[in-house]
Amino acid sequence: MRKQFRAPWDLLLIIMTTFIVGLLLGLNYLYPSQSIIPSIISWSIILFCAAFGIYGFSIQNGMLRILRLGWSKDISLSDIKSVEYKPNAMMGSLRTWGIGGVFGYIGHFKNRILGNYKAYATHRRKTVVILTNNNEQIVITPDDPELFVQTLRDEAKVAV
Repeated sequence: MRKQFRAPWDLLLIIMTTFIVGLLLGLNYLYPSQSIIPSIISWSIILFCAAFGIYGFSIQNGMLRILRLGWSKDISLSDIKSVEYKPNAMMGSLRTWGIGGVFGYIGHFKNRILGNYKAYATHRRKTVVILTNNNEQIVITPDDPELFVQTLRDEAKVAV
């Protein structure tokens, strides 16, 4: 069974990331200054957002790994109470803390469907909701949500 999953980007994420990165880089070239400080600031913002971006998901060694640029956020499978494929679970969300649309939808969000939750997402329609043993809701977006849910249920031996 497949245990590596990509994190596909939806159209809004592609547009927003391209626009913001283009804007940050473009301003440096349209309005050159004698100082290197604006370029350093622009590149720092881009690299910071890219480092926290979501690049895939892996289920291995008793852990769900949310893959980032050079590191991962790990969740023990024994900490997972349930997992469910809920398309569009992020609909109507408000970001309360985090990055919303540059290299991902990452951080703390709130909406009517889920209430408060953490998101490690790149596609607003392919949403999988994980409930942990301490009742924390986590939303992730693997490329094949149904296969991901089945694999995670098999590996973690969790309920619906």
